[in-house]
Amino acid sequence: MGCLHSTHTMSLEVLAGVPPLTFRFTELSYRFLIRCKIMNPLVIDNFENLLQLTPQSSFMSLYHDFLTHEVHPSPGISNQFCFPYFCNSSVNFDLSMRQKIHGIPDHLRSDSIPPIFSAEYGKVRSDKMFFTVGSFINGSTGFGIFNENSSASFKLKDPCSVYVAELGAIYYALGIIETLPIDHYFIFSDSLSSIEAIRSMKVDKRSSYFLTRIRHLLSVLVEKLFKITLAWVPSHCSIPGNEKADSLAKVGASEGTLFEMQIAYNEFFHIPRQDTLVSWQRIWSEDEFGRWLHTIIPKVSSKAWFKGLNVGRDFIRVISRLMSNHYNLNAHLYRIGLAANNLCDCGDGYHDIEHIVWSCIRFLAARSQLSRALRAKGRQSDIPVRDILGSRDPDLLLHLYLFLRNADVNV
Repeated sequence: MGCLHSTHTMSLEVLAGVPPLTFRFTELSYRFLIRCKIMNPLVIDNFENLLQLTPQSSFMSLYHDFLTHEVHPSPGISNQFCFPYFCNSSVNFDLSMRQKIHGIPDHLRSDSIPPIFSAEYGKVRSDKMFFTVGSFINGSTGFGIFNENSSASFKLKDPCSVYVAELGAIYYALGIIETLPIDHYFIFSDSLSSIEAIRSMKVDKRSSYFLTRIRHLLSVLVEKLFKITLAWVPSHCSIPGNEKADSLAKVGASEGTLFEMQIAYNEFFHIPRQDTLVSWQRIWSEDEFGRWLHTIIPKVSSKAWFKGLNVGRDFIRVISRLMSNHYNLNAHLYRIGLAANNLCDCGDGYHDIEHIVWSCIRFLAARSQLSRALRAKGRQSDIPVRDILGSRDPDLLLHLYLFLRNADVNV
């Protein structure tokens, strides 16, 4: 991260998306117990015996908590079945829409993307198109499939992630296709991770049940001379088929018929992860340290703040220091006893980041460039630095970073 040694551990954890170590230990212990329910039930039997012998022991507190969760994985689920169809032209994986819509602003997507979709797939007959969506509403998960002749929606057993629901929708669509005349059919999913998982030769532990069956069904369809294209489409962009499938998925999650399926033990792993996030969020909201960063990142996440940004380490180092409010300027160095005072050499204010960016007379040229960049983004030319950091807008953060580099300010 490149942060200073004075940065509080809790702030580092939030910046890096790494939960506190004690919570991580607890999460791994829970996952071990979940895995043992299927892989090594003798461990569970031993804990049950210990529970009878020492029911009040603090050593057993974690197992007590584990028993409060309904964890009942199905035995004997395997996902080792891979097929040669991945190299077969009868099964295509089309991600071309990603490139075609790259860079379209959010407020223009609903108007711009449907014509792009029509230009790409307008020649495909509508009865050959299946749209699949998974949904999570009020603690329940479901999926929907839309085709002009065959539509459906179902609820899935708890616990179940949206990712698993997306795979369930694709599996059900393939089942419908198997009953139709041999032809070329298109399945449009807004779940990139699902399409990538189906295409991959690797074992995916998150949904052994559906992936095994999808791969088997694709193999059967290929043998029957079907052609299948699995294509990614963006969600909530006014593509009619996707919108109708989304509505069906919501109906499925809230009031649909239960879809019978087995649940692998690793699909319960989200329970301890959710407990970790809840406990971590509580101490982050209540603690007295890292309050500057809390105004910038109020909600903890298991992802680093720079996840998904195509940036270099120096950018990460500089912005991380600003977010933590621990940097090489006198305002902070004086606070930790490494500077004689907290004043700027210009003689007109504290030597902190706000003064450097908006007040210090030594950086007028670099400041004018930053102001123009902010106005071009529709922002005030003197927006507080904390608001720039709190926006988490990559463009605004980049302009702030470039200001510091152009001004040759080492934070």
